[in-house]
Amino acid sequence: MKNSSRRLRPALMFCALLALPGASCNIDIDELEDLLEDIEININNAVNTIQTRDPRQITLPQPVVDRGDTIIINQDVNVIVDVSNQLVVAELPDITLIGFENITGFDIYIQYLVDGVLQGVFVFDGETLLLEYPCLADIQLLSEEDFDVFSGIFIQEFDLSGVLLLNPFDFECGQAVILTIDPFSVSASTEIIELAP
Repeated sequence: MKNSSRRLRPALMFCALLALPGASCNIDIDELEDLLEDIEININNAVNTIQTRDPRQITLPQPVVDRGDTIIINQDVNVIVDVSNQLVVAELPDITLIGFENITGFDIYIQYLVDGVLQGVFVFDGETLLLEYPCLADIQLLSEEDFDVFSGIFIQEFDLSGVLLLNPFDFECGQAVILTIDPFSVSASTEIIELAP
């Protein structure tokens, strides 16, 4: 059982609080682990490599730094690098997992709004950045900037402000929203993956 205590503790506590005298709580730890592993498989099948470097620890390309932009991620957001070990079963219905899949051929800096709050992240070419937010009402992409993978030189910028996703029309709490940024369109395709059982 790999690092199960953190992931399963909330479910066990919930069960203990609800158990009435003489009643039993039947939480199957193996089932919970299987659920998380299934979610990880579904996400891995939907995206390329999961980005393991926290964008807050990345040195940004000089053009981004020169104009004063930076990585902006809400304090209550977790960067997910290992789905089955970081997601917590009891919290799944109350989160929105955003995935930025980068298949552009460039490293990209993306600015977007979540519930009206500006965010900015850096995603490496061929990787998918996963961010766990508390349940969101909306996600709006603003812009994508492409940078050469080797030199960090600015290549091009795209206005993505036409991409607006609304809860419950485009996604719901307890889902992963995978936004694929590709080199052929000035938008992003979206894939929804169920997280909550």
